[in-house]
Amino acid sequence: RAAKLEEELKKKARYEKYREEQEKKARDVMYGEERKKKERAAKLEEDLKKNARNANYRDEHEKKAIDAKHMEEQKKRAKDAKREEEQKQKVKQWDSIYERLATHKNQTGTLDVKKDDDEELFEWIKRQKSILVLYFQNKPIPISIDQARKLTSLGFSQSRPGIIRASGIVDSSSVENLWNEVLGQLSAFKERFGSMTFNHISSSHPEYQRQRRLQNWVIDQRREYKHLRLGISSNMTAERIQKLNAIGLDMDPRAHIQNHSWEERIEQLTSFVEEHGHCKIPLKHPQLGIFCSTMRQRYKEREEGKKISLSDEKMSQLIDLGFVFEAGKSPNLRSQKKMSWEERYGELFEFKEEHGHVIVPQNSGPLGIWVKEQRTHYRKMKAGHKSSMTTEKALKLSEIGFVFDASDRWNKKVKAG
Repeated sequence: RAAKLEEELKKKARYEKYREEQEKKARDVMYGEERKKKERAAKLEEDLKKNARNANYRDEHEKKAIDAKHMEEQKKRAKDAKREEEQKQKVKQWDSIYERLATHKNQTGTLDVKKDDDEELFEWIKRQKSILVLYFQNKPIPISIDQARKLTSLGFSQSRPGIIRASGIVDSSSVENLWNEVLGQLSAFKERFGSMTFNHISSSHPEYQRQRRLQNWVIDQRREYKHLRLGISSNMTAERIQKLNAIGLDMDPRAHIQNHSWEERIEQLTSFVEEHGHCKIPLKHPQLGIFCSTMRQRYKEREEGKKISLSDEKMSQLIDLGFVFEAGKSPNLRSQKKMSWEERYGELFEFKEEHGHVIVPQNSGPLGIWVKEQRTHYRKMKAGHKSSMTTEKALKLSEIGFVFDASDRWNKKVKAG
């Protein structure tokens, strides 16, 4: 009974211990659940606080962004308003200067302004011409289209279609007035001399400069007329053609060249030689100038070995008349013996002994051409280019008074006069 009692006590002790352990586990589980619950609650509370903080931050950030955008818009509006005001001021200033130019034209009849008279207006016109170059090329311009049109309506136009420089923007009325003025001079020339043929005269002749200007003007009109016929940009107009035809100007003299046979040309050359005593026909000669230029080109092609229509028989006929195949040179220079530099120098020295100077005319023959070549080679040497001129040669020429720059001698002569 004692052993059984002891066993029961042990059993009861184990049961109590087991019960205590179970109670402890239950308490631990309960404590763990409560702790987890508290942790979840704490985490939830933290998340709520974090979300609240994020919401506040987001609200603040959005508010700042809205404020910044609003400020940026205000700045932009202020900048646009300033730009608009500046543009208005520029337009107002442009209109003011434009009115000054319009007043100037009403008073003087021209858009040309001298820098000394009104430097501001002069510089403004210069800028507007550069802008109009872009306008006529359909390129972007810094002024409005209306302003550009106002300039053209005032009288600015292209001297010829397709201009690319400001100098090509001109006062159309002034240009037309100048054109009519030169036309009147040409008409007066015809009335005085009976034709519009410009004879070859010396540069010292009192009529030389006047005839040369008229001659060049006539050449320009024929060129513009040719461009017009070929569909190339030209400032020739129907009104101008009518005026030129009215005074009897032949607008296309080349059209008559093919109407003359070779024999007729030889007869014309013969008549020229009998009248003038030489066969040096200038290019501007109305009947023979173009023909002679063509013959010289044929001669050059013949010398280069090309097949041309200039036969030996025709060459012989021209040579018999003393025809100058190389403009500015004496006839048949190729047949003369080529001389060395020293030989030419000796010839120049003899020229000085005879004439007292070394100013050899270019058309005086081989020596004149050699003298011109020495000036050309000297300029190349001074410019650092390849040249047959040497320092020794230049010194030798200087010792006999050689003039390396003919223009200097001419200027001195003019000043002395």
